Amino acid sequence: MSSEYSNDLKIHEIEPVYFSANNRAEFRLPPNRLYTNTMNLMNLGVTKSADGGFLNRLVGVYGSLNRLALMDGNVELQSLTRANEWLGIKQHLHSNRYNENLGYNYSGNHKSVRIGLRDVSAKQIPFTGTAEDPAKKRAGANGRKIIEGGERDFNGAVTALASTTYKGQLDISECLNFIQSIPYVDTSIFKNLKLVIEFDVNMVNVVASNQTGGSTLTQLRPYLVVEEIVAPDILAGNLGKTPPAISYNVIESDVFTVPAIIPNNGDKNPVQPLTFHVSSFNNKRVNRLIMATRCNVATTATPVAQQNGADCGMGIYNSHAMFRQKNQIRLNGRNVFARNGIERDMQRLALMADVWGGNAGIAPFYAGIAPLAEDENIRQDILQVGNEVIGTQDYFGCTLAGVKVEDLQLDYERTGTANDNGGAQTIASKYNADLSLHIFAEVKKAVVFGKSGQYNVVYQ
Repeated sequence: MSSEYSNDLKIHEIEPVYFSANNRAEFRLPPNRLYTNTMNLMNLGVTKSADGGFLNRLVGVYGSLNRLALMDGNVELQSLTRANEWLGIKQHLHSNRYNENLGYNYSGNHKSVRIGLRDVSAKQIPFTGTAEDPAKKRAGANGRKIIEGGERDFNGAVTALASTTYKGQLDISECLNFIQSIPYVDTSIFKNLKLVIEFDVNMVNVVASNQTGGSTLTQLRPYLVVEEIVAPDILAGNLGKTPPAISYNVIESDVFTVPAIIPNNGDKNPVQPLTFHVSSFNNKRVNRLIMATRCNVATTATPVAQQNGADCGMGIYNSHAMFRQKNQIRLNGRNVFARNGIERDMQRLALMADVWGGNAGIAPFYAGIAPLAEDENIRQDILQVGNEVIGTQDYFGCTLAGVKVEDLQLDYERTGTANDNGGAQTIASKYNADLSLHIFAEVKKAVVFGKSGQYNVVYQ
């Protein structure tokens, strides 16, 4: 453990008491200390034995994180499973300013979007949309420009050496909200406080290129940075003082499978209505909910894993917009949304922005809402990263307003599409693919203290 001093704080770099590469790391905080609620996991990254490559474009170094748990001895205060998936959603929901200035540096991803003007003097651009002359051309020599948007061009390189492979960091509160729900972390109350990290170092989870060829990944040894409070006046007023009940949100999840659709010449657009009973949240108070739509098999639009040496981009963390998708939530016997629920892409995007924040719509083509153009090349110019990003970060989100769940149902509907060029392309289309619906929800939990300083962790 190394330290740096200031008048009020002492910064510690805590090494894991247990570390098994690609498996588990455990950090323990000394008892009878007072810490701030700022905790960062450092030196996150992997090495790759051969072929190099770069990190997944959405999650970066977080792709290897499977589970995080904050525990006091054997008592679990909070845990998060499928942490890499949740962190992918968090990167999407962060403000574009955060992603542009900090997020990409912390994780090594490509999530920020840059919008600007580009001179088109070297290219003839069709001047469409006018009744006078739709085919009229305008030359770029007169200084005209077009709006161009695209992801930050940033590669988190993965190499065979710990000294050169990309290394990032994680603010623990991104996964474990308990830390932000208390003013201080007091290890005279939580005497055996430990942070447990479980890894899933899978090639498809972590890297976006060169996934094949027999190379292996190895998780770097992380360390934890914490801030100990050493100011005498703060210690005198807070250390060992039993707080009132601590209320906080934990992230819990459930997964459902949607079978593939097989359109045919007799029914080119079959409708697939499904209802799922979500039992994971029974007898719990749920605030916000978000659902990602994952393809379980590789498709021609956006592969789950690398195909033919191509960049798979966000890969398994894509959340695909489906054709004519509809969503309805039934909570304790009543529909949450009027009539048939959320039926249109713009409704879904607007709801996401209202519930989870405005950045959900910073690049609406991620949600499947793309500009129309007579010439596909024009859209390729406007969307710098190309048509492959359209509909790859589409989420359904809503709020249940903290209501206690007795019965929760999800109605999900989509429509298949047949490709006139052949059955193989129809089968490979993401709109017909076998899917998984991954639901994450904020569930209310509390730590309730007794007179003797004992406490219980309960669902509210």
